[in-house]
Amino acid sequence: MITLFLTTIMLTTGPADRHLHPELQRYVQDRVLPGIAEIPAERREQLDLIVAFVKERKAAGVTADLTFICTHNSRRSHLSQLWAATAAWAHGLDHVRTFSGGTEATAFNPRAVSAVERAGYQVVRSEGSNPVYAVSFTADHDPERCWSKVYDDPANPQKGFCAVMTCSEA
Repeated sequence: MITLFLTTIMLTTGPADRHLHPELQRYVQDRVLPGIAEIPAERREQLDLIVAFVKERKAAGVTADLTFICTHNSRRSHLSQLWAATAAWAHGLDHVRTFSGGTEATAFNPRAVSAVERAGYQVVRSEGSNPVYAVSFTADHDPERCWSKVYDDPANPQKGFCAVMTCSEA
């Protein structure tokens, strides 16, 4: 679902002074943008609801908080949080904040972390059974903090947010 939101964001022209890490920029150019035309119209209609939320919040002068939810908050919800944060920042949508959560907490899946690194994100990991990852898409913005948590964790917005289901099981 998040793919269309990202597509809509990425097709707009962002500020010229915003640059992703070079490896990540190459990944977006080579792997993400070429697949945009393949997104089905039905999916685009669903994701337009997220775009409408972001636009409404901007018009109201308030943040657009997006919380991506999946059962374990270990893969899809983190990937969605990171890609949405990346696209929003790269295109000057500074009023967008991204979060993730699950119906239960486990840990950010190591294979998902590896996929993020292969795409060009820079990752710093803390210790522990549910480590916190500082994930950076540019040197010009604070890293996103990713760890597995429930959707209503105090670190996530408690009201006025858009909940985006990234799986059918949560």
